[in-house]
Amino acid sequence: MACIPEFYKLDPEDARIAAWFLKGLKREAVRFYLHQKKLRQHELLILNDKVDMNTDGECPELIETLSDGIDVLSQVEDRIFIKEVMMLLTARQQKVLMAIVFEGATEKEVAERLGISQPAVNRIKNRALSKLRKYLLAS
Repeated sequence: MACIPEFYKLDPEDARIAAWFLKGLKREAVRFYLHQKKLRQHELLILNDKVDMNTDGECPELIETLSDGIDVLSQVEDRIFIKEVMMLLTARQQKVLMAIVFEGATEKEVAERLGISQPAVNRIKNRALSKLRKYLLAS
């Protein structure tokens, strides 16, 4: 014989309220699970050591996780891509582009910082951007 929960043996009205309550709990549990799953997709794990597959059974210890409403993985991939692309440039081109594009410095400020003329900074910047443009259009 099937086991019938106690609340179904109650008054039909009480049983309906109990069923409604249980259904609400189930929906809330599913909503909570989906919310947690979404947060895990946007977490960035911080480990106490780099991950090495050749270790003798020791795993890095989880120190912290960062969770954000934005796509952290996408941001990390973007930063890695920018670093890889910047490696195509000379050290001087990297300095000029980092200062102008990422720091918002003017060409004159960069020229003073590097001890060169403003037209030289402009040429360096234009050559670097041209090199990056060619690379990005080729790939």
